[in-house]
Amino acid sequence: MRVVLLGLFCSFLIFLPLDNVNAESDDIDISIGFDFSFGELVDEQKILSGTVISSEDEILISWDIQNSTGFRFNWGDFNIVSENLSEISDGYFSLDWEISIDPIDYYSCSCEFNIFVIFEDEIISQDTMPFFILNEIYESDSNYSMLISNPSNLDWINGDLTIEAQAKDIQGFEPSSIHIYLNRYVTFSETCNGEIIYAEENIVEPLYDENNVFSYYFDMNSQPDGWYELIIFIPSAYSINQYETYSCMSLRLNNLAPVISLLDEPSDQFESNSLMIIDATLSEDPIWSEDELYYIWTCTNSKNSEIIIHEGFSKEIFELETQNSGDYTLKLEIMDKGGLSSTEEFTFSVSNMLPLSSLYINGLEMVDGEELELISLDSIMIDGSNSDDTENDLDNLRCIWSVDTITIFEGCDRELIWPESSLNNEFLMLRLDVMDDDGASSSITVKLINPNVGDALPYPLIILVISFLFLIGSVFFRFRKDSETSSIPKWNK
Repeated sequence: MRVVLLGLFCSFLIFLPLDNVNAESDDIDISIGFDFSFGELVDEQKILSGTVISSEDEILISWDIQNSTGFRFNWGDFNIVSENLSEISDGYFSLDWEISIDPIDYYSCSCEFNIFVIFEDEIISQDTMPFFILNEIYESDSNYSMLISNPSNLDWINGDLTIEAQAKDIQGFEPSSIHIYLNRYVTFSETCNGEIIYAEENIVEPLYDENNVFSYYFDMNSQPDGWYELIIFIPSAYSINQYETYSCMSLRLNNLAPVISLLDEPSDQFESNSLMIIDATLSEDPIWSEDELYYIWTCTNSKNSEIIIHEGFSKEIFELETQNSGDYTLKLEIMDKGGLSSTEEFTFSVSNMLPLSSLYINGLEMVDGEELELISLDSIMIDGSNSDDTENDLDNLRCIWSVDTITIFEGCDRELIWPESSLNNEFLMLRLDVMDDDGASSSITVKLINPNVGDALPYPLIILVISFLFLIGSVFFRFRKDSETSSIPKWNK
C-alpha cells in the first residue's frame, strides 16, 4: 500500500513529459530491450528485466509503471549518471536492469512498464512494454492491453498506412472488435486534442495471428498531405461509449515531393576569377514548408573527372569556382524530412579564356602590327611577363619567341641578339606567342627595323625620274622652237 499512496501523491507532479523528448538526440544511439514479452502476467512475485545499450555513458535511465489511466504506481532510476554502465565495445555502453514486482503492492491492472533514457535533462529515447498485474484483492481497472508496433508517434507516412498491433486481455483472449479513427488536421496542436465521437463505421473486427498481432490498412495515396491523428481503442464490454485501453498518435502524411526552383540556371561562360552562384532558396515542400529541406549538390567536370559534393540542411546555395575550364554536370537532389526527394540535372561549359599578350621592347609597350626602328642592334630587351590570364593559368604561362616565323627561344623576359645572317636585312618580324597550360594562346607580331641599313634607291623610281626629266626637256624644247617660228615677218619694200 505504501507504493500506491506514493503514486497518488506524485500523480500531481510533472515527470518528464513526452513533449520533452529531445529532437537533437540523433547523434546518440540508443537501444532499449525487454526480456519479457507483451502481455506478461505478474500474478506472483516476479522479476522483470531488460537491457539498455547507448553510445553515450553520461545518461540516466529511469522507469515507471502506469496503469491504463496513466496513474503511476511506481518509478525510479536504474542508475546514477556514469555508474552501472559497462563498456561492451569501442564507444558503446550497456546496462542490464531488473525490477522485482510483488502483486500485493499493486492494484490489478493492465499496466505499462516504461523506460526513459535521459541526457542533459532531456528524454532522448523511451520505450514501453504492456503487461498485467493480477492482485486478487483489488480488481483490475482494465482487462485489456494493446501494443502498437507500427506506426509510431510523429511518424512520416508515404502512401499506404499499415497498422500493426497486439491486443489481449488479462486471460490472454483477443478483443473481438477494435475502433480505429484517422482524422486530418491543419496543425499538430489539433491532433489528439479532442473528444472521441463513437461511430459504427470505425469498428474493425481484427484477424489475429498466433502472436496476437492484427493488421489494418489505409490507402493514403490520394489523401492530402498534412497532420493526421490515429486513434485506436478497445471498447468496453460493460459500458457504451467507454473503452478499455486507448492510444492516440500524431502522424504526418507526405505524398508530395519537394519542388526545385532556381533563381538562375547555370549557363555557359568563360573562365574567370569569380564564382558561379546557383541559388535554390526558392525551392520548397508543397505542404511541409516549415521543415528544413536537405540539399545534395553533385558537380562533375568531364575534363579532370573531379567530383564536388555539397550537402546538408540549409545548403540552398552552391558556389563553383570558374577558373577551370571543362564540361560540367550539376545534379541537385532535395529531400524532405518525410523521405521524398526531387532531382534535377544541369549541363554547362566553362570555356578557357585566351591569354592576353603583352609585349615590351627596350621598355616600350608594343601593339600587334606596330613597327619599331631600333637605335642599335647591341641590346634588344624583349619582355612578355606582363601578359595576363585567369588566376589558375597565370603562373603557368609560356612565352614563345619567333623571328621571321622561326622559333628561337622560350621565356617571358629575354634578350634578343640580331642574327648575324640578317645584318644586311632592313627589318625582322618578331612574334610573341603566349600560351596557357590548356594549349590556348594569343600572339603579337611587330616589325623591327635595322638602323644600320639605308634604303637603296629603287630601280622603278629611277626610271620614273628619268622619264619625268625627259618629259620636262621635251616640253621645254618644243616651247622654244615654237617661240622662234612664231615671230612677225618683215616685208621688203
